[in-house]
Amino acid sequence: MAEFKIDKKLCKGDGRCVEVCPMQILKLNEKDKTPEFILGGAEICINCGHCFASCPFNAIKLAGLNSDSTVKLDPANLPNPKQVEMFLKGRRSIRLYQDKPVSKDSIEKLLDIARYAPSGINRQPVNWAVVMGKENIYQLGSLVVKWMENLIAEKSPMAEALRFERLVLSWKKGEDLICRNAPCVVIAYGIKDDPMVPQACTISATYLELAAFGLGFGACWAGYVNIAINTSLEVRKFVGLSSRAYAGGTMMLGYPKYEYSSIPARNPAKIIWK
Repeated sequence: MAEFKIDKKLCKGDGRCVEVCPMQILKLNEKDKTPEFILGGAEICINCGHCFASCPFNAIKLAGLNSDSTVKLDPANLPNPKQVEMFLKGRRSIRLYQDKPVSKDSIEKLLDIARYAPSGINRQPVNWAVVMGKENIYQLGSLVVKWMENLIAEKSPMAEALRFERLVLSWKKGEDLICRNAPCVVIAYGIKDDPMVPQACTISATYLELAAFGLGFGACWAGYVNIAINTSLEVRKFVGLSSRAYAGGTMMLGYPKYEYSSIPARNPAKIIWK
């Protein structure tokens, strides 16, 4: 049951918290015009914090949300529209990395940002697994290649469609096209029986990729690894996931070897207007 408290000395009774509540479970008390739960509201509150975040008077207290655990949103620290455009258009998938490890502190900082990604009804179902170090990354790549070889032998349509033979051949030549010699691989996962997990993992991994770019790191989706985690017991076991887990986004992470100075064109947006 959610805890919702109002400091009546601070509350102005403007009703904005009632309006922004996505569950529509708040109302203004007729007596003093302060917000309160509707009947049964506490049981269905998702503790998303919309009411808390919208109150400029800091009059609302929620369980788990207080002045010690929240940050004041300062518009002066937000990028302007042009900066947002340049940031999003300038992001690149990084496949060449410096021979330099990424610290645990840096990864924790990135994941601290990624945990703010939206999820359906604030479920926050995403967990993380991190593979670090050259030896572990090499072993992960080896297991993925072994999985690919098994699918090639079975004449799997996926192996043909994704050209696994080329990838295996490159690996045997000493070229890592699986993890790209990245110093770190990060996996966003959740319980596979939860229908919200696939989308939530993808969104969280996207947040991670953008956060990496913003903090001077480079990232790239490790699609082969992600598929292998979900279909190979050996790969799944190596990264530490149980049979109940579903990997919804796997990201290579490291320091970019090169910087990029231009934004290449993209195809025009295809839009249906109604």
